[in-house]
Amino acid sequence: MFLSYKKICAVIALTVSSTGMVLAKDSEKKVDLAKETEVSAQYIYTPALQKDASEMFTCRVVNIGKNDQYFDIAILSSEGKPLETQAGAKLPSGFTSSDSAKTKNTIGYCRVGVKGSPKDLLVSLCSQSATSSSCNAVVTGQFNSAQ
Repeated sequence: MFLSYKKICAVIALTVSSTGMVLAKDSEKKVDLAKETEVSAQYIYTPALQKDASEMFTCRVVNIGKNDQYFDIAILSSEGKPLETQAGAKLPSGFTSSDSAKTKNTIGYCRVGVKGSPKDLLVSLCSQSATSSSCNAVVTGQFNSAQ
């Protein structure tokens, strides 16, 4: 039995397109799993910062490395309790991400978990008015290699 040329082309096209869809779905799953993975391998901490009760804390992360980084952000009270958290996300090279916490707590610090090289991320915590993007006070984070 011989199949016609058109039927063979249709079977090939169907096979290739369904394989492509399976590969696309598999790659989407990998990205989703990476987003869901809690980033807790290494941490970058800022010093504690005091703010006025009417201001908010903003933790900023900049990727200065050549590769994408997976990270999470937590703004913590002076007792170490989370005031605000940002789930794990991917930060492309050269990009910035931030998270803010409007809270009555006047002392806090920022903890950034990173999967990859913590030396490729710059972290800062600032206090700012809710109506302004300018920081009134800023502290920068550093990686503690003794952990």
